Amino acid sequence: MTGQPQARKGGILVAVASAVIYSGVSVLAKFAYQYNLSPVQLLKERYLLASIILTTIIGLARWRLLFPRSWHEAGVLFGFSAVFVTGPTLLYFIAVKLLPVSTAMFLFHCYPAFAGFFAWIILHERVTRTYLASVGVIAIGLLLLLGASFRSVSGIGILTMMACTVAYALYAVLSQHVMRGVDPRTLGLYNQLAPALVLCILTVGQPLFYPVVFSSRTASLVFAGMGMSAAGGMFLFVQGISMIGAQRAVIIDSLEPVLSALYALLLLGEHMKPVALAGGLVIVAGVIIGNLPARRSISGL
Repeated sequence: MTGQPQARKGGILVAVASAVIYSGVSVLAKFAYQYNLSPVQLLKERYLLASIILTTIIGLARWRLLFPRSWHEAGVLFGFSAVFVTGPTLLYFIAVKLLPVSTAMFLFHCYPAFAGFFAWIILHERVTRTYLASVGVIAIGLLLLLGASFRSVSGIGILTMMACTVAYALYAVLSQHVMRGVDPRTLGLYNQLAPALVLCILTVGQPLFYPVVFSSRTASLVFAGMGMSAAGGMFLFVQGISMIGAQRAVIIDSLEPVLSALYALLLLGEHMKPVALAGGLVIVAGVIIGNLPARRSISGL
């Protein structure tokens, strides 16, 4: 019995470590944009580095997870990730270029509200009172966040990030159905490999790694950090899910926008208006509410 609480504590620490590491990706991307790469080029470097790092980590930990169980599963993994990971992430990187990191991250973490809607429409899951409460709280947070900063940030950036949020919510719902039975670590790996391949095709004729990546020690550290944050955060997140379950892991994952706002303040000097920060924290509260155990569903839905 004593092993279970210790395992739970270990899983919580792993999930927290994932949030701490992964929340640095957007800040590092903001740094990387000073090297004049386009979003497609920057994202290619990120996915290539993350693929190499994650393949190494998983290969050393459990090499069999590098390979799908069948050719059919391999095709599904590549095809699904190529479309439903590359698209949302590209929108995300475009939005991060146009918006303050803190605003972008809080907007992105509204995706559970859309995911619940898609789960109802596509998977015919019941709408619970907990979900409706979550959507209401997230909506209030959005009004506060956007009301405080709408005139001071890019409207195109906001629309791009909201499109990313909707697309990612669709990915989150469809992945539950399409990837049933796939080990989360294998799924995480192919979520890096497939977009890397797509982006290499889109940039055919260009260097695999652009010279700017190695142009200085600072540049190398920024790009390596982007790859390590993405790969390490992904690996720790799926490990956390296996140890404490998806529900707890997603709640802990809600720390990401708060940590990103802190990193942006310390490293980029980005300051959020108090009302906008309050709105962001309300969004996080809404996400947490949405991941609390559901008790009752709304009849007829």
